Amino acid sequence: MKKITTTVAAVFAVALLALPGTARGQDVQLGPQLSLADDYDAGLGGRAVFNVGDPGGWEGTGSFDVFFPDGDVDYWELNGNLVYNFPVEESRTFFPYLGGGLNIARVEAGTLEDTDLGVNIVGGSKFDAEGVTPFVEARVEIEGGEQFVLTGGFLFP
Repeated sequence: MKKITTTVAAVFAVALLALPGTARGQDVQLGPQLSLADDYDAGLGGRAVFNVGDPGGWEGTGSFDVFFPDGDVDYWELNGNLVYNFPVEESRTFFPYLGGGLNIARVEAGTLEDTDLGVNIVGGSKFDAEGVTPFVEARVEIEGGEQFVLTGGFLFP
């Protein structure tokens, strides 16, 4: 129950992170995501994406995931990245991006409690669909979470 409550709080926190972008008239997309990691198994969370400058160029992304590793371990990550969307002239449905940013990772296991700051390298793609924007992303975390994460989900306008 603690992890479910934390996940709901995380999705709410990501939505709050997007509010400043909305206040400035930027396009903001919010949505759920599912992550698979090589160290901490599966994670569930939310994501906010907002334009940084001209639409279709630079974007900021914020995400929060609660992971569900085996055993009595609680683990979550907060990620903030800046990505560049590459124009693909031949495709109107495939929108690749590449970028990087920071992550904060928190683990609690028994008496161990540790919070670390790290760097992300991310790459992925968004796909055009009516009313929703599916995405997939690969993230390498250096320090902080120190893991490889595959993430997929949906963004809503």
